[in-house]
Amino acid sequence: MAWRQFLVFDLDGTLIDSAPDIADAVNILLGELGKPALPLGDIKTMIGDGAPVLLARSLKASGLSHDAADLMPRFKTIYEAASTNRTVLYPKVREILEAFRQEGRHLSLCTNKPSVATRVVLDHFGLSALFHAVVGGDSLKERKPAKEPLLAAIIQSGGDPANASETAVMVGDSHTDLATAKAGGVPGIIIPSGYGRAADRESQGAYHEIARFADLPALLTELDH
Repeated sequence: MAWRQFLVFDLDGTLIDSAPDIADAVNILLGELGKPALPLGDIKTMIGDGAPVLLARSLKASGLSHDAADLMPRFKTIYEAASTNRTVLYPKVREILEAFRQEGRHLSLCTNKPSVATRVVLDHFGLSALFHAVVGGDSLKERKPAKEPLLAAIIQSGGDPANASETAVMVGDSHTDLATAKAGGVPGIIIPSGYGRAADRESQGAYHEIARFADLPALLTELDH
């Protein structure tokens, strides 16, 4: 009998709906550069591969040739100051995470969101104490979909990557999270959110998909047997 003791979660689009605040930060910066705001729906599809990639995509969509790296400090300042204005937890997230902890599961976060902003959001929602480990987009040299952040999250929460295929699972919402799970050799659970590129069975192989976070406990029960 397998037991998924080590649960690794994505953040944006999986635990929280943060697109409105991210879009506001992008559009404030674009306004400073003399460009009109991009639609929320457009920015939502750009999220998931890290803030530098998001910013580069936004600049390109606005017809700007600026180097995203040069603008990252300003973008981080804007976003970190207002990262919880309109961000909300998805339904049942807190209750389910607390229940997982009570069951003895080890929870970790593996996100491409910068670490400072990640901590601000977790503290705001009172979730920080629920996670044994937090790996942000700037915690390592590599970001998702590389396997290193996922494996670091498993190790830091007390797991062994050597048997992660039987003891761990990656829960996310997009192509990036599924690719990360595949690279790290762990099962992937996808809850589609509209963030980033959609997961694709044809190109990435089998994975588990649920419609909402509230369906996660039942699926884990199946995977545990």
